[in-house]
Amino acid sequence: MSTISDVTNTSSLFQNQGSKETALGKDDFLKLLIAQLQNQDPLNPADATEFTSQLAQFSQLEQLSNMSSKLETFAAMAGQVERQSALGLMGEEIVVQASRFETDGGSQTLGYRLENQADSVNLYLLDSTGNPVVTIPGSDTAPGEYFVQWDGTDSNGMPVEPGSYELVVRALDENEDVLQSQSLIRTLVSGVDLDSDEARLVTAAGIFDMSKVSRVGSAMADPATLALAATENTANSTSATQTPTAFL
Repeated sequence: MSTISDVTNTSSLFQNQGSKETALGKDDFLKLLIAQLQNQDPLNPADATEFTSQLAQFSQLEQLSNMSSKLETFAAMAGQVERQSALGLMGEEIVVQASRFETDGGSQTLGYRLENQADSVNLYLLDSTGNPVVTIPGSDTAPGEYFVQWDGTDSNGMPVEPGSYELVVRALDENEDVLQSQSLIRTLVSGVDLDSDEARLVTAAGIFDMSKVSRVGSAMADPATLALAATENTANSTSATQTPTAFL
């Protein structure tokens, strides 16, 4: 008895709706199996073992098809849950793991996370072309999360232009070796973008993916917060012009 084409490569059986013409689904498989039985040679009937094997293949195909349908349903439900979670963050203060942020010229709360004890920490702000804008000394060198309030001025105390900026954290140990650190942005959620595949949070510091959020809460206790005045930024003008280029 002739056999149905090999169906062990099940990935080819689950194509999207646009490729139904070339995909073999479970209904097509069953029709072929029935047609094969109806048109078998009476003098050479179907082998029972072979027929059982084909039925087992069909059963496996149906199970995989049902699993695929359930996974699609689960993915849709997960997307809805994420959207609901994003909408629930409206008006909340969040901390995002990101180095790039937007500013309209106003102040921003910038931070960093250290995994190990450092000897020195500096925060370097770069403009969209990679040029240094201001250097801000870190508030603490112990492991943990720390934040500074940047007032939106450059190293000369002048307000920066609205646009995109990058926060680069450089932590060194006592041997001046670079330590692992993470740039953080703390901001308030003002809206939610639901047009993309993943819900995105709209804030004064830019638009961020939900996956970048590390903490949520309007009353988060910080290990340290520094309020930097324009005079302090001016004092840092020398270090800003001496920003190391090895990590830019």
